[in-house]
Amino acid sequence: MNIKYQILFRACDKVESVHKVKRPFGLNKIQIIKVSFYSMYQSLRGSQYQFTIIGDDLSTELLDFFKAFDDVVVDNDKLGSAAKSLQKQIDIALNIPDNEWVYMCEDDYLHTPYAFKYLSEFISDKEQYIQTSGKKKNYMNRIIGDLKDTPIIIHTPDYPDRYDPPWKRLSFIFLSKYCHWRQISNTTHTFLLESSTIKQFEKYIKASAVGPSDSKLSGKVYGRFFFKNKALCVSPIHGLSTHMTEGVMTPLVDWQTICQDNIDKMKKEGIWE
Repeated sequence: MNIKYQILFRACDKVESVHKVKRPFGLNKIQIIKVSFYSMYQSLRGSQYQFTIIGDDLSTELLDFFKAFDDVVVDNDKLGSAAKSLQKQIDIALNIPDNEWVYMCEDDYLHTPYAFKYLSEFISDKEQYIQTSGKKKNYMNRIIGDLKDTPIIIHTPDYPDRYDPPWKRLSFIFLSKYCHWRQISNTTHTFLLESSTIKQFEKYIKASAVGPSDSKLSGKVYGRFFFKNKALCVSPIHGLSTHMTEGVMTPLVDWQTICQDNIDKMKKEGIWE
């Protein structure tokens, strides 16, 4: 399967942290953006992609940093808020051809080196992995139907609070070649989906940009037990990315080593300060 990714990476270094939370490994926001971008850029090697930075009044330091990547488009403007940045991202996504996969990504998610290898393998055989039909009827295919016909959205991190008692949920679990995938019913505004799925849920995705509101997105778009007019949202176990915020980082992955490896590579290329 020939997969083309459209990476829409929203970046703003004017605010260190929206909720005043601490960043890991002693990094500031500009450093977080650099290492998050670079980890994803490296993970995309071997993939077909177009990479667009949606900048909100980026600093000269970041603009100079992005100039080192010839195949990255920087669309920088004075937007002034996360809501306007997200609205611009959605508008761009709505004009992408239906057969392409769009990664709506925020600027503080560190990715594993193998993230897009795992994603591509899962996407290529997703109908096989998530199908619930078969010769023998059971409650799943009698009541729910066949999930392989359901639009799919992928949330790449694995937030640790999903394992806390207040947030534990019954979930479908799917097995692919490289990892498990768990059905989830809430995400941030970092997710991967087909461009046709964005158009299908355009009304709700646009509404979620007001605020922005993760709950508006999750409540209207993701199915929990029934999937009529809903999407199936899944998250990998172990996670393929992590939110670079202390207290919510994807568990059971050595993120400090992954982070340092990317920093060391950037130092060798002369693009890390």
